[in-house]
Parts: sequence; structure tokens; C-alpha cells
Amino acid sequence: MPKPPTPSLTSGYATGNATKRLIVARAAEAFAQKGFYGTSLRAIAREAGVDHSTLLHHFGNKVALLLAVIEWHDLQSTPMEWPENIAPETLVDGFVAVARQNESAPGLVNLLSTLSAEAGASTHPARPALQQRHRVLTSIIASTIRGRRECGAVGDDGLSPEHCAAVVVATWEGLQVYSALHPGELDVPAQLEQTLKRAFGLS
Repeated sequence: MPKPPTPSLTSGYATGNATKRLIVARAAEAFAQKGFYGTSLRAIAREAGVDHSTLLHHFGNKVALLLAVIEWHDLQSTPMEWPENIAPETLVDGFVAVARQNESAPGLVNLLSTLSAEAGASTHPARPALQQRHRVLTSIIASTIRGRRECGAVGDDGLSPEHCAAVVVATWEGLQVYSALHPGELDVPAQLEQTLKRAFGLS
């Protein structure tokens, strides 16, 4: 199935933009609580205080709305582009800052955790978007690991830089899931910082 275009949250008139942002915020809450398949567009429209037809006018269908929610999350947290040749210390600080920001928006973190679990199904509409998010993150981390190996700052543990990066991303996401189930037990940003520093040979 072709991926529908994601309606921009910043295009159009101010009133329309405000309505779209409200719908996306309510959709994020609904998807986080009930998952993609357990959420109806009519229920989201009702929570947003708009007609079902208004929601469809802005987003067309549930898949497009889901993609807008993912875009909204990324705009508020993880940058999808980083400068080339970024210093490893700067990269660590940037990811830790994102993890700190995530702590102030647990609903969004829960949303991504729920969607990631559901998107394990090959037919899930969010699968391509979430896979692309992983590709961006692992590419940045793997490039840094490769550079650190080349300069002798970190040894070769038998895994490719890409596999090492995938482990880092999986660890980060796993820490967030554990923290959601056991609030206050883990300092996720601090644990992420240690994980990244080990991967980059900074500790």
C-alpha cells in the first residue's frame, strides 16, 4: 500500500493549523492509550471537539493521522538531521537532552512504545515510518562508532558499527518501556549517557 502524504502541521491558515494541532494532540493520547487498531476517528474527533468530517478534511484517513502524530512527536523531540562530523561528546549531550525532554512527555513516549510493538506486524501502517526513524538514529550512532574505531578510541568487539548502534537504540527504547512500568526506578537519561559513552569509548 503506498504511503499517504503526511499533512503538514504548519501549512494553511492559522485557524486550520490550530485545529490540526488539536486533533493530532488528541490522536496521540488515544493511540497511546488504545493503540492504532483500538482507536476510532470518530472518538478522536469527539475528544478534539470537531466534527468527523472536519477531521477527514484535514487528514483524510487514520493512517495519515497516525503519520502526522509521529511527525508531531519527532518535531518535539528527536531531530531527524544532525550536523556531519559531530563530536561524540556533543552527540551524547544531544541524545541525553532528548531523553530528558521525553521524561516531561510520558504520553508521547508511551505512544511510540505502543506503536513500535504494534508495528512488529508487517502490515502495520506505521511500520515504514518507525523503521525510518530507527535508520536515522542508527546511522548517526554507527558513523560515530566507526570514526572512533578508526582513530583507536574504541576497540572492535566483533559487532559491526551498525549492529552496535542498533543495540544502543534498542537499549534506549527498552529503558523507556521499563521506566514506564516502574516509574522512578531508573534514571533513563543517565543510563543512556553511560551506554553511549561506552559505545563511543568515552568512559
